Amino acid sequence: MNKPAVFSWCLSCVFAAGSSHAMDLKQSRVTQVVNDVQIISAGQQTQKPAVVNDLFSMPDVLRTGAASRAELVAQDQTVTRVGANTIFSFDPGNRTIDLQQGSLLFHTPHGQGGGTIHTGSATASVLGTTLIVTTTPNGGFKVLALEGEVEVKFLNGLKQKLDPGQMTFILPGANQLAPVVIFRLDELIQNSLLVKGFAQTLQSWPQILNAVEVQNKLLHSGRLTDTGLYAGNNATPNQVEVLDVNTISASQQTQSHSPPANPPPPAPDLGTAEGADATINQPSLTDATIPTPPVHIFTSPSFTLADNNYFAGRTFSGFVARNIFVNTLAAPPEITSPLLAVNLDPYAGLATFDLVAVNNFSIAGPVVFNGLPDTSTLELIAGNAFSLAPGITITTGVQNLLLASPASLDLDGVGLYNPVKNLTLNSAGGVSCENNAQINAAGALTISAGNDISATSSQLTAGTALLTSLNGTIDFNSATLSTASHTIFIAPTAINLNLATLNSDFVALSGTASATISLNNSTINAPNSIVIATADDLNVTGTTIAPGIRQKQMAADGSALNSDPNSGSVTLSSTYGSVNVSGTSISTHYLTLNSGDGILLDGTGHTLTATGSGAAAKFTAVNSITVRNADFSSFALLNMVAKTILLTGDALPLISNFGTQTGQVNVNGPEIYGGLNLINCAWQNTPITSAGQVTLSTGPGNTPGIYSYAK
Repeated sequence: MNKPAVFSWCLSCVFAAGSSHAMDLKQSRVTQVVNDVQIISAGQQTQKPAVVNDLFSMPDVLRTGAASRAELVAQDQTVTRVGANTIFSFDPGNRTIDLQQGSLLFHTPHGQGGGTIHTGSATASVLGTTLIVTTTPNGGFKVLALEGEVEVKFLNGLKQKLDPGQMTFILPGANQLAPVVIFRLDELIQNSLLVKGFAQTLQSWPQILNAVEVQNKLLHSGRLTDTGLYAGNNATPNQVEVLDVNTISASQQTQSHSPPANPPPPAPDLGTAEGADATINQPSLTDATIPTPPVHIFTSPSFTLADNNYFAGRTFSGFVARNIFVNTLAAPPEITSPLLAVNLDPYAGLATFDLVAVNNFSIAGPVVFNGLPDTSTLELIAGNAFSLAPGITITTGVQNLLLASPASLDLDGVGLYNPVKNLTLNSAGGVSCENNAQINAAGALTISAGNDISATSSQLTAGTALLTSLNGTIDFNSATLSTASHTIFIAPTAINLNLATLNSDFVALSGTASATISLNNSTINAPNSIVIATADDLNVTGTTIAPGIRQKQMAADGSALNSDPNSGSVTLSSTYGSVNVSGTSISTHYLTLNSGDGILLDGTGHTLTATGSGAAAKFTAVNSITVRNADFSSFALLNMVAKTILLTGDALPLISNFGTQTGQVNVNGPEIYGGLNLINCAWQNTPITSAGQVTLSTGPGNTPGIYSYAK
C-alpha cells in the first residue's frame, strides 16, 4: 500500500486565507493595515486609505496592493486577514464573500456557522474554524485547512471534508469534486504572511501547532512521505498540477516567451521574495532541497539589502527571503531534530552562494550544506540577527564559510565546522561562544566584532586565528584555542584570559587605545614567539598600584608562557604604562620586557627557564625595574636599563649588564634612587656582598651607569 504523499505549499496558493463562517457580514473593524490598503465606497465609488479602527461595511469593497495586507475583526471575534493584491466585499443578502481576486484567511469561533465564497466562476459554502482561501487563474479557488475540520458544500449538494494539512480546488462551475492534496503545515505557518505577518496571534494558534506536530510525527514515522514538490494553481477532477521549483533557473523563468504546458512559478520578483519567509526543512540526507515559494533564487543580476547600513554596498547572489528558518522539525524539547542535508549542487557553478535573510536567520537543528565545490564561498547572512538553537551543528566543505550579522552572534553549545579551509564570523555586535561550543576550520578562523568577543568553556581549532574587537574586549574563560600557525587578538578595551589555553606557533595579544591585558591562571604554548603588547599599562590582577600611576592588567597570576629552545621568544610590552608579572612561569630563549613606566617581576614560587644555548633576557623601562626572587642563572645574558633598578633575592647569569641614571651601586643597603640596588642577590651560587664585586664600565660617549657583574 502506498504511503500518502505530502506536497509543499506554493505561495501563490496562500497569499491569504478565509473561512466563511457565521460572522457578522454587515461590518468589521480594521485592526491592522500594512502598506497599500484601500476601502472603496460602493455607493459613491470613492476610495480612501484604510486606517486602524475604520469600519468596513457592506457593500463596500476592500482592495490591497502589492506587499500589502490587512486584518479585520467582526463583533463576534471572527478574524478576516486579507493578503496582497486582493479585492473582496461582503454581500449582506446571502452572507456571501465576493472574492474577486487574491486570498483571505478566516478564523471564526466555534459554533458561529458558515458562509459562502463566490469567485469569478465558482461558488461554494465553506465551514471551518481556521482556513485559507485563494483564487486561481481559471476563476475557481483553493481551500486549505489549518486546524479543526473544514467542510466544503457545493451548490449541487456534493460535500468534501478537509482535515488539517489538506487542501482542495473548487473548480470553475463548482459542480464536481477535485482531488484532496496534503500540504506541509509547518512550511505554511513559517512562510505565510497571513499567519505570521500580523501583530496579534491567532486565537487558534495552539490548535494549529498541535496539527503541525501531528503531521510531523506522521512524517517522521514514515506514514507520510514528503514529495519535495509544490502544488500549483491548476487542477482537474482527477489530477493536480505539481511543480519542482528547484529545477527552474531564474534566467529560464525571466527569458521564457511561451508558457509551457505546466507553467513554472512566477518570474522572480525581489520584493516578493524579500517579503516572504522561507523554510529550509527537508529531513532527507539524499534529496534535500531548498524550498522556494515564491522564487527566492537570484543569481543574475546580484542584489543588495536596501536600508541596511551594516551591509551597505554589499551585493549578494543566491537565496533571499524575509526570514529564513532551517531545520525546524524539532518537536517537543526532548526530541532532537534529525540532521538536515541541504543540497546546493544546482549552484555549484557559482563562485559564491549566499543564503540571505532580510530580517532574521534561524537554525533550529543540525544542518550540512553540501554540493558546492571546495573552491567556492558559502555565506549565511542575517540582515538583523541569527538565532542558533543550543547544541546544533553547521557543517560545510568550502573554501570560505561566512556568518555575518549586524546583531550579536551567540553560539551556545553550537558547532561550526569547515574541514576544507576558512571560517569567518562578522558581527556589528558581539560574538560569544559558551557551553562547549566548537569552532573548527582547517584554514583561517577570523572573528570580527563591533563589541565584545568571548569564549567560555569552549574549544576553537584552526590553521590560523585572528580575533578583532573594534570597540570592546576579548575574554577567554576556561576556553582553548589551538592553531597550527599564528593566533592574534586585537582589542581596544581589554584582553582577559582566565583559566584559558592558547596553543599556537606564534601568539600576539595586542591591546590598542587604552586596553588592559590580563592573564590569570592561563597557559600560552608557542614554539616560535609570544608577543603581548599594549599602549597602556600591563598589570596583574590584585596588584597594588600607587595613586597616580596608570595601570594595565597583563599576563600573570598562575600563568605559564612557553616557547621552544633556541628560537622562541616572549615579549611583554607597554608603550606608556607599567608591566607587572607575578606568579608566572616563563620558559623561552629570548625574554623581553619593555615599559613606558616601570617593570615589576615577582618570580616567587615560579621559574624562569632559558631554553637552548645563548639565551638572553632584556628588560627596559623609563622609570624603574623591580625584580624579586627570580632565577636568571639559566640565561647566558641579562640586560636591564632603567632610571632605578632594584633586584631582591635574584640569581644572576655570568654576564649581567645594568644601566641606571647615576651609575651608583648599592649592595644590601638602603635603596638608592637612580642607581643599581642588589639586595640578597647572587651570581649563580656566589652571593653578592659588596659593590666591589660589580665592575663599572661606560657606554657610548662615556655614559655612566653601565655595569658588568663578573665572578
